[in-house]
Amino acid sequence: MATGSERVNEGRGTERRHRRSACLADALRLQLDACREDEGLAAIVVSDEHGFCVAHSGGDGGHDELAAQLPMLADPALRRSFEGDDDELQAPRADLAVTTFSVGGATLHACAVKESEAGAEPSAEGHELLARVASGFTRLLAQ
Repeated sequence: MATGSERVNEGRGTERRHRRSACLADALRLQLDACREDEGLAAIVVSDEHGFCVAHSGGDGGHDELAAQLPMLADPALRRSFEGDDDELQAPRADLAVTTFSVGGATLHACAVKESEAGAEPSAEGHELLARVASGFTRLLAQ
């Protein structure tokens, strides 16, 4: 008799989830790691509505500062005030894709940081990736 994981693998070339964890914090990080690696991103950061880092993957250690800025970056009116305000800790704002989503009544903000490319704008794929991040967080936090 096949185990649950063997049944999942039957009929599929490869299992899409290679790493799992029973610890929620680790599971969220692993989900972000998979998204970041699949898309070749420098980092992904998720913060709450107060700007506290909920989870992150990749980056150069500036995730707490970026998380603190996410509630403002997610607001189009406030985001304009950041234009041209690139510092050495953060990626240029053109290299960011930001979205907001809700889980269990809490507002979360997710940000994908692209690898530095000359003047590249966030692509539609960046927003699709953030939808994948939001879906994964919703699924994991609902368990």
